Amino acid sequence: MLFTREAWAYGQLGRPTAFRHACDKAHAAFADADRSIDPDWIRYFDAAELAGTIGGRLLDIARRDGDRATASEAADHIGRAIESRRPGRRRSAALDQLGLVEARLIEGELYEACRVGHAALLVVEQTASDRVAKKLARVYNRTEGFATVGAVVELRERMRPLVAATA
Repeated sequence: MLFTREAWAYGQLGRPTAFRHACDKAHAAFADADRSIDPDWIRYFDAAELAGTIGGRLLDIARRDGDRATASEAADHIGRAIESRRPGRRRSAALDQLGLVEARLIEGELYEACRVGHAALLVVEQTASDRVAKKLARVYNRTEGFATVGAVVELRERMRPLVAATA
């Protein structure tokens, strides 16, 4: 977990080589960890959380740079997080799915973003979280640039009441 925080810092500083090195260290430390001796406060940090965290940091970079290749890489990591996420982790699942929507938008994969977006809203509607609400608002704002595409208009209409309810 600490190596993912280090990666986040390097990503924010615009140091991609150091970011990737810290991600590699996070993967290695996770693979070598004896999970049976982990303290209670870290037990939530499983393979899904690792993939989602790294995917989220890649998404930060893609968002900042508008880089489609980094957005695609973020989508791959977030997709792995979604696939391996334990049931009942609605907040994390909602954040993952909204992150995937945003990555697909950055990639220019509008119809896939909308498909994922509708599925994400099913989870968002079951989640009372300020962090999810903020992420939903960010994704909603990002869709504004594509508001002439029918599928995006439909997604925005479905998102609007959820965004308004949290404003």
